[in-house]
Amino acid sequence: MPDATPKPPCPSCRATHVVRNGHNQSGTPTFLCRGCGRRFVADPQAGPVPADKEALVRRLLGERLSLRAIARTAQVSRSWLQGFVNRLFRDDSRWQPEPPRPRRLKKSGTS
Repeated sequence: MPDATPKPPCPSCRATHVVRNGHNQSGTPTFLCRGCGRRFVADPQAGPVPADKEALVRRLLGERLSLRAIARTAQVSRSWLQGFVNRLFRDDSRWQPEPPRPRRLKKSGTS
């Protein structure tokens, strides 16, 4: 029996060589791009976080609220919020890590 669901092009590389790849947790069918290997859904329900919501999160971070409280207030996921905070710290921090020092090998006790 042929598959009735049309296969959408890949959102990353726009390739049309796409195969079905099971379902996600909510039961939506997922697809796999054979060109770039990206796994995606045809009609995602959530999109990128708007700029006004990012500005709200920045203001709430300035108020030193917990991440859980900010996620509840701004109605964003905690995983997105943690990634956003990590990006802010990485981009706005003046701290530059040093390259790792070469490790000295221990000499064996037998000569």
